Amino acid sequence: MTLPTLGVNVNIYVVVEGVSEYKVYPEWIKQANPALVKSSYIDEVVENNFYMIGGGGYPYIFNVIDNAISDTNDNLQFDRLVIALDSEDFLLEERYLEIESHVRSKAPRVEVKIIIQHFCFETWALGNVKIGPKNPTNSELKAYKEIHNVIALDPEHLPELTSENLNRAQFAYKYLKLAVRDKGHHITYSKNKPDVVFHPKYFNALKDRLADTGHIGSFSSFLIAFI
Repeated sequence: MTLPTLGVNVNIYVVVEGVSEYKVYPEWIKQANPALVKSSYIDEVVENNFYMIGGGGYPYIFNVIDNAISDTNDNLQFDRLVIALDSEDFLLEERYLEIESHVRSKAPRVEVKIIIQHFCFETWALGNVKIGPKNPTNSELKAYKEIHNVIALDPEHLPELTSENLNRAQFAYKYLKLAVRDKGHHITYSKNKPDVVFHPKYFNALKDRLADTGHIGSFSSFLIAFI
């Protein structure tokens, strides 16, 4: 997928739902569009900057979205609002329409881009075929591969894991943790320490998976949001 570069004088206000995204998005935004530079404070936003705030999870994110719309209505330096959250147990379209309807009712001044991570951030991260379990040594990971081989099959089709009472987002998170740990070299993944996915090679592997197979299709909304 070849994407155009961002024009000059575009500033983006970013709302993310979860802990992982708050840590990962600044790294990935720079990789998606090197023209963008993170600003820690609204009054530092000048040109081709992005400012980010955490939403604190669902449903609290709606209050954060409302505040973000107010901020972007009042601060004329912003040109775009990006909102990112998980679909969780909803269909992607259902969650998108829920957010779109809420945003539209608030009459935002700026362009709004909605990123729905279907069904969670870890689903995207499972799209890296080098992280996927080719020859797993962990017995639990072997069982997960039998249930849904994320190397060959779209991670966005991962089912619930009823045997462990895990919904699909919880399953994706546990699957990713085990897959990363199985690589050895003291590599780990957690929501509070998602550093393993920061690297450009990881990000590019997801772009390649999307381009080559169409898998992790909702990841395209991230790429589009920051061009």
